[in-house]
Amino acid sequence: MNKEQFKHKINIKVRFSDLDAMRHVNNATYLTYLEEARIEYFNKIFDRCRSDLNFQAVVGKIEISYLYPIELGDDVEVYTRVSKLGNKSADVEHLIAVKKGNKIINSAESITKLVFYDYKNKTTKLIPEEVKQIIKKFEGLEQ
Repeated sequence: MNKEQFKHKINIKVRFSDLDAMRHVNNATYLTYLEEARIEYFNKIFDRCRSDLNFQAVVGKIEISYLYPIELGDDVEVYTRVSKLGNKSADVEHLIAVKKGNKIINSAESITKLVFYDYKNKTTKLIPEEVKQIIKKFEGLEQ
């Protein structure tokens, strides 16, 4: 993955509490970074306010490849895109990168399978067509 493949980016400042005993960002903290990026991504493309958490999907699976450690003081960029839309799920890809001087180094790559979900009936559901169209338009996916 490279950052040119993505249309959405957020910046994250590493906090001391993000670190583990080895003085780099704990592997579990990456999940928080991905969650923050995913929420900002969907808020942006659906033009929702930051506090709106009314999104009808759940995380079905997350895979992360850790490539380079993130340390306190690093400037972190998290890139997000939807790379695939199914009938009931969407693949959300992330690239986490760190700035080291004038270089940008890929720190992690991730793919999250979001499953659309009916909370009232506790079942999966089809992705609404209007949701698909908004994502396809933003990402430039096949119409």
